[in-house]
Amino acid sequence: MFAALLTALIFASAFNDVSSVNLCPDGWTFGNETSYCYQISQRYMTYAETDSYCQTIGGRQAFIMSTKELTFFSYFTAGMFAQPWLAITRNTTTNVWHNSDGTTAFSTWWTTGEPSVNGDCATFKSTDKAGMKATPCYSVQPAICRQMPALCPTTTNYGGSYSRTGTIKSPGYPDQYYNNLDCWYVINSPNNTYITLQFSPYLVERTFDYIQAYDGPNDTYPYLGKTDEYTNPRYDFESSSNVVSFKFHTDKTITNNGWLLTWNAQVYSAPINQTGQNGTFTSPNYPDNYGPYTEQLYYITAPDGFHVNVTIDDFLTEARFDVLEIYNSSTVLPNNLVANLSGNATVPWSWVSPYSYVTMRFKSDGSVQKRGFEGYWFITFP
Repeated sequence: MFAALLTALIFASAFNDVSSVNLCPDGWTFGNETSYCYQISQRYMTYAETDSYCQTIGGRQAFIMSTKELTFFSYFTAGMFAQPWLAITRNTTTNVWHNSDGTTAFSTWWTTGEPSVNGDCATFKSTDKAGMKATPCYSVQPAICRQMPALCPTTTNYGGSYSRTGTIKSPGYPDQYYNNLDCWYVINSPNNTYITLQFSPYLVERTFDYIQAYDGPNDTYPYLGKTDEYTNPRYDFESSSNVVSFKFHTDKTITNNGWLLTWNAQVYSAPINQTGQNGTFTSPNYPDNYGPYTEQLYYITAPDGFHVNVTIDDFLTEARFDVLEIYNSSTVLPNNLVANLSGNATVPWSWVSPYSYVTMRFKSDGSVQKRGFEGYWFITFP
């Protein structure tokens, strides 16, 4: 009883040195350096009892994963009478110390004179040089337990039956997101629409922190892609229906400012297909203003062996946000983008496709609408 009371008093003084936010369950302390929640047991136990104890309160027994966590443990346990267990043991055959996940314990994280032959389990010593200390496994010590914090937003569903646009921020944006995240987001839009996602700005740790998008409400639906593909990073995604979801994953080390997502619900419009020797095209409703959240595709196909000459002689859209894309391909292929016309583009604008086909796509957002564009095309010999 006395030992438990003494430990509780020591813990209270140690907790005062730690920044506490409402990211952890009652009785747990958030480590700003590590983005984990921690609790030191008031109960004393042998090493064999520690992990099962931690699991009963929602965590797992902790070991040192990084220099930042070593620093955190040094003041989290400062002034403690007892040295708490770490999830580290010695392989008595190889004499190698391992963390509970099978990785090798970092050799420079031992306290002075350690590891000794005094035990095959490890505790944490905060005095002198803070670090790990070999301790007999039958010794009776408190446990350090660790669990994931509630860092993801409590709101996971966005949009709705009448929502056409919105923004979503990464946790902590624009200051800094946390480590150890797997946050899910689901966006819904009105029927007969599809959703475009644009992450800008997008400032995360390369390779290890990323977003994965899915063409539906969860990861059982078709995979749309990943922001941090090694050879072809991307920050724009497009669903095929009025539901899209994505997961933001971060690892345990480096963070950055994060990201801002702008999403829009686009209206389905039947593609305009034109063939033959010549034709004309306009933006929807031209010369009146086009509508908000519009996407219109134009497919032009000339006879085999001919090229397509495209000319636009009137053009006015909302600069930067309402765009006419022109491709030298038979469908929308980012690598075949020839022109991206927006605002008060210089007209007449002309271009000859090196092939017998041209694809154009016009997209508008929800804010400002203008009269759009008018153009014509005809076939030419190579």
